[in-house]
Amino acid sequence: MTHLRHRGSHGLVLFSIRGPFWGCAVNASQQAGRKVLRESARWWMALTLVVWTTAAHATDLVIYDDSLENGFSTGYSYGGTVIVGSTAQAHSGSNSIAVTATDFSALALTNTTSYSTSDYPVLHFWIYGDAPGDQNLDVEIYADKDSGMPDASASLNQYISGGSVGSGVWREVTIPLTTGLLSYTGSFNRIDIQNETSGTQPTFYIDDISLQSPVDDEIFANGFEGGTVLPPPANGLVETPNQTAGGMPSEVFAWYDSAGLPRSAALAYNDGAQGPGGSYGGELRQFQYRVGANTRTVNASSSSAAGFGYVVSHPNDSDESCLGTGDSSSLGHFTSGTWTRVFEGRHHAIFRFQQNYPRYCSTVGAAEHDIPVTIDWTFSTGRDNPVWSISYDLSVVAANVLEDDSRAPYGELLFDGSATEGGHSIIAGVGWGDGYKFQSTTNPVTYNSAWTWNVVNTIPYVKLWTTAIDATMGTVQTQTLAQQDAGGYFDATFWGKTSASGPACPSGDGDSHIMPCSYNWDYQSINYSMGAVNGGSDSTGTNNTRLAWGTEFGFLGQNSYDVNGSATWGGPRGNLTASGYPKKSYSVYVVLGLHSTDAVDTQVTQVENVQMVTLAATTGTVAANGPAGVNRSDTITYSPTGYDPVYSALVFNASGNAIDATIGVGTGTLIKPLIIIRNYTSGAYPTTVKLANITLTMDTDYFPSLRTDKSELWITLNSDLSGAGNRLQISP
Repeated sequence: MTHLRHRGSHGLVLFSIRGPFWGCAVNASQQAGRKVLRESARWWMALTLVVWTTAAHATDLVIYDDSLENGFSTGYSYGGTVIVGSTAQAHSGSNSIAVTATDFSALALTNTTSYSTSDYPVLHFWIYGDAPGDQNLDVEIYADKDSGMPDASASLNQYISGGSVGSGVWREVTIPLTTGLLSYTGSFNRIDIQNETSGTQPTFYIDDISLQSPVDDEIFANGFEGGTVLPPPANGLVETPNQTAGGMPSEVFAWYDSAGLPRSAALAYNDGAQGPGGSYGGELRQFQYRVGANTRTVNASSSSAAGFGYVVSHPNDSDESCLGTGDSSSLGHFTSGTWTRVFEGRHHAIFRFQQNYPRYCSTVGAAEHDIPVTIDWTFSTGRDNPVWSISYDLSVVAANVLEDDSRAPYGELLFDGSATEGGHSIIAGVGWGDGYKFQSTTNPVTYNSAWTWNVVNTIPYVKLWTTAIDATMGTVQTQTLAQQDAGGYFDATFWGKTSASGPACPSGDGDSHIMPCSYNWDYQSINYSMGAVNGGSDSTGTNNTRLAWGTEFGFLGQNSYDVNGSATWGGPRGNLTASGYPKKSYSVYVVLGLHSTDAVDTQVTQVENVQMVTLAATTGTVAANGPAGVNRSDTITYSPTGYDPVYSALVFNASGNAIDATIGVGTGTLIKPLIIIRNYTSGAYPTTVKLANITLTMDTDYFPSLRTDKSELWITLNSDLSGAGNRLQISP
């Protein structure tokens, strides 16, 4: 019997569009299948736009899945060693095909049946390298398996995610047969993976081999939506692998924001070769959003810090001894790792980076300690800003061995849309929030800028902006300062003051200047690129775009450390301490938008408003707790009850796949809130969703995704909520 299975596939389409669109979708045929350009019905457009779109395959033909399927054989393989049922490695299930290649040997996959590229235009599998080595492999296509020569061949590396066979990692391989260097059209009954090198090579493994159909599937996304029978929505989130952004292989996410306008983010894979500036990836390389009728493209800078969202940590130099080898505050994108598609939904996605981040300093003597780090990026239809979440697992060392800070997320993006670093606008201002709101008040910002630091603040954030071009960038924590400590570097003696009180750096950095000393900024940004610290005057500005987070030393590794703004550092928070061991997690929104609309401040207000939410349920329950961070099994108690700070969502537990709940908004308005329904085991979308007793239309009034592996239903409401009487009903 023919073995078929469902799987997601993605592509990139370029369109030049003019004219009005009133609820229509534009379709185009492109090689491997139908791609759908999705655009809102509310705007006139006159632009050229890059849109990433998706199609899933209904009738993939399996070649190997724990065993050879559908009449395929390896009997034509020659040279080397081929083990069809190796248990040494497996991408899924328990077996894979192990190949130890020798002089120009080949793994041959043949069939007595011939297949057509019109039916199966794509070959897909996963590959794993046993050890570093010269894995110089070709893919070859034969119209006749008994022919002495292939009809088409090409280097395999160009099709491997990451650019080559990886040592100790599984990498995805997607090979369009009818395009590119192969450009083969017609029938075939043999596919070879040919070794192009003499001598014995390290063993490699391949698994989950299939021929993919161009037929559109009724299932929208790979894996997690396996129980649905609905076509992809015109405004759904689209995830496209193996694109190039900022010179690096990347996964691209395209979604529609709170205004119904398109946005996209390109995340560079972190398991391949080094890219520009020596980066291994694991970061945001490009971001796009709409400014009026145009699309602004935000690229990574050209410096070694290019990209955004990777980990950086500094040791407390006064208390720690360092090896002297390795960078004690290494940029995390200089260390490779792995990536995972955690959740691919109709309107929501989670993409994960993991690595072992090296620390070379210690309070008990110089030594290297590699700390497991997990970073999740979460994208949601209806929300402007992705949520970036991190977990450090410090349990691999003893308590109090490290006394480090966290400056993640870290990096540089040309946030005004400039093509080059030299063309970036001078920075007009800088602001941050610790116990008070700090803001420079003269343009451009220099070390002699005036400032205010006298408005009480609850939500940690940091931001930069330009005015020559209306643009801003910032990060906003999903919790309050009281719930999750943030900001650091000792001195809080100027909280509650303004520059009228006198210079905040009377004798630092070799000069007396009005702004705080470079080493006393609560969050690292441009404080090391202006004026006096670079040998210039205190009135010299900068067009550098460095932006980072910040915490006190001891945030990573110490059982107890003095928090930001405590009495130890001259602040009003008393003798307040927190623990930095054995694990540490937090989440922030990554904000890119217009300074004129206060994009960062708007997100700060949203997190403030969610702190005043009161949830209740008559069917189902309000979730009281959940995971303490990404990739963690321990839990935290939610405050307020039902608010998950990891993904910044309101969380309920279903009863019989239903809820009847109320969302009371105590202050202001919640813009397009994200709702997560746990214990949702249906495997299908709800038949009815109501808000304030009004039946909502799927993909228009609310944007749902099924996360069946976690028995969850994710919904972004396409409504802004205020007041006490927001009744939400979900029926299976």
